[in-house]
Amino acid sequence: MIDRRAFLGWMGAAGASAMGISVTTQAAEAGRLALYGPPAAPSLVLAHIAESGGLGPAYGRVDFSVYRDPDQLRTGFVSGRWDLAGTPTYVAANMANRDVPVHLVNVMTFGLLYLVSRDPAIARFDDLAGKTVAMFFKGDMPDLVCQYIAGSKGMTIGQDLEMRYVATPVEAIQLLLSGRVDHAVLPEPAATGALMRGLKSAQKLHRALDLQEVWAEVTGGPAKIPQAGMMISQRLLERHPDIAADLQHAFDRSAAWVNNNPTSAGRLGEAYMPLKAPVIQQSIGYSNIAPQTAKAARGALEDFYGRLAELNPGLIGGRLPDAGFYL
Repeated sequence: MIDRRAFLGWMGAAGASAMGISVTTQAAEAGRLALYGPPAAPSLVLAHIAESGGLGPAYGRVDFSVYRDPDQLRTGFVSGRWDLAGTPTYVAANMANRDVPVHLVNVMTFGLLYLVSRDPAIARFDDLAGKTVAMFFKGDMPDLVCQYIAGSKGMTIGQDLEMRYVATPVEAIQLLLSGRVDHAVLPEPAATGALMRGLKSAQKLHRALDLQEVWAEVTGGPAKIPQAGMMISQRLLERHPDIAADLQHAFDRSAAWVNNNPTSAGRLGEAYMPLKAPVIQQSIGYSNIAPQTAKAARGALEDFYGRLAELNPGLIGGRLPDAGFYL
């Protein structure tokens, strides 16, 4: 692993400024923020915020690392150890509606899910009827998106379409490359990673479906899924009243840097994710990294929450969040 702060030292001249940030109460009081994000493209933005000092000196030292899965995220908040985290947007709504004092700062990405397939004939979601698809994070964001799409297509998962559930995107890639499945739903940069690994092993894999486009097809809306955002606790807001605005400014700067400097962003991401720099570099154009405040994205979020509630109202805690949830 490279010396990440040394890396930012030589990279600084090139320009300055996922999925989550967390802050323990003790760390915040000690002048240190610990940032955590998922193994997905928005974490490039988080890494750059940490390495470039994008939040400014008021928040002290900022560190970043990748978390394992959404269960680890939930545990961090339920235990009270985390105050600020990248999250599937519906998880934040669920917690707020279950009287956990949290808010949503923004939407970090408007969708980065793709179907990678061995079969060049797969051109529509309907073509997956009778097939088996590798899916990671059972019951969480990627799975829920596919459940909604399948239902809108008149398909029932488990009958018309089989899901082979695995714990992580890496396991889904392994199933695909080993030939044990022919199709896998993957986020970026894992989708690009699967395609490049397929090329190296002389396997013809295809980016068969952009699930954002399929979402637009079944909803009649834009090809955008408000997939991941920043969740913050009320106590952290009370301790640092300006932190939501400071975070959004940092996200805007670092997202612009990632989108405009993919080669350097790839090198940065290699220090944090189990993927090589060229993979991460090529994935950025497919990652829809465009931070928007939760207040500005409220309409898109409420539409998304309402559709998830059609699957199960409990996913969002039984109702839409109050206006104060959206910062």
